[in-house]
Amino acid sequence: MTGAFAEYVNVFVVSAMVVVLFFGGWNAPFDWPWPVDLTLDPASLGIGLLFLVAIVPLIGTVVLALPFWLLSSRVSTLQALAIGFVLFNLLAVAALAGWAFVSFDWVVGLFWMMAKSYVFVFIFVQMRATFPRVRVDQLMGFAWKWLIELAILNIFITAIAVVLIDRLRA
Repeated sequence: MTGAFAEYVNVFVVSAMVVVLFFGGWNAPFDWPWPVDLTLDPASLGIGLLFLVAIVPLIGTVVLALPFWLLSSRVSTLQALAIGFVLFNLLAVAALAGWAFVSFDWVVGLFWMMAKSYVFVFIFVQMRATFPRVRVDQLMGFAWKWLIELAILNIFITAIAVVLIDRLRA
């Protein structure tokens, strides 16, 4: 059990290292098309902050619960309110994440780093699920029968290329 967990942790670590070393890490692959500044100072809201914290979630929960409560006879009032509460919290977190993405550079960098890493995690998992596994004895047989000969051939070809290049320069 711990071996599989360690293997998947290794997939995440290797993916993050590949992204940092070869794919720009936390840098976006393209520039943001327009400058955006959404500075928000909660202290400047005054009593409006109380309205945002106390009343907007209540109204949002009820508004999002109404379609489930009115359009379905199988959903009780309590279930509709629970659905509305969950939907409101999802929308609030998405709005807060969008505001943070636009306002703070480190959030943008974290997003791009994680997005690129998860692309590689997906590739690793997809390759593991798609391709058959190679047994260790098959891999060793392939290495002894083919790869050593190719490595020796590569050494000779490289030596010949170096000698020819030196003679052409002289």
